[in-house]
Amino acid sequence: MKFLPLRELDSINRALVFDTPDCRVVGGVDIYTTKAAGADKKLYKNICETISTRYEADLRLSESLSPPNHGSDSASKYQSAAVYQTLHSPFGPLDQISARRTFAYLIATLNASHPDYDFSTTLRPSDFRRERHIRSVMNNFNTTLFNLGVNISRELPKMWETIDKEMDLLNCNIYAYSPDDVSNDPYGDEGLIWSTNLFFFNKHKKRVCYLYLRGLSTLNHSPLERSLAGWGRNSRVGSDGWDESEGEDFNDDFIESKSIWGDDNYDDGFFEGMEV
Repeated sequence: MKFLPLRELDSINRALVFDTPDCRVVGGVDIYTTKAAGADKKLYKNICETISTRYEADLRLSESLSPPNHGSDSASKYQSAAVYQTLHSPFGPLDQISARRTFAYLIATLNASHPDYDFSTTLRPSDFRRERHIRSVMNNFNTTLFNLGVNISRELPKMWETIDKEMDLLNCNIYAYSPDDVSNDPYGDEGLIWSTNLFFFNKHKKRVCYLYLRGLSTLNHSPLERSLAGWGRNSRVGSDGWDESEGEDFNDDFIESKSIWGDDNYDDGFFEGMEV
């Protein structure tokens, strides 16, 4: 993965680092190309091999659990239970190369953002979720900032417009990662309270955009430390309250609507100044 030092993102990254009465908020947006360097190729290969090994192990387990004297329906039930997570990952069926490769891109992005931490040994595809609606993602992220006291129309008037210019959001697959246990998070020992991590993957542009926020306890960090307490190039985070609906088939070419912004009117000024 190659980090793209885009000056257009500098003002956004500065605005996403601030203090509230309750916590230190450290956020940012980083964009990487998916062009693999030597280390990335090895990582992709290892991840794909690991997933393939897990898939084959699940199949063997399902066969061992299937009662030999029962009909095919019963055997199929046991097999479905054993391999469901493998076949129904947020990236699509993991027996397909494209799904495994997408998962590897996100792991490589996290590793590039946190060079002292190897996510390939701790995260599984089931730790991510697919976000199907771009407007819901934008609304949730904006609402989080609004609740933290950020006036988006004044402080981040062109955040989504800038990201869209670089990523073409309507043609991105969107994934979210929120650690269930902050102790397994690379910043868990730094007073991490909550985190939001979003990944926008455009396979045609061969880019991944990593957008994040994290809340740190003020007991662990002084105001002078905030520029050093970063996730990725600036910081890191994840949050709850996102759409976690399941059951639909995933389409890599999914497009929510003709316009990112839609036809609704927003009273909070979240989308003021945005033009695409």
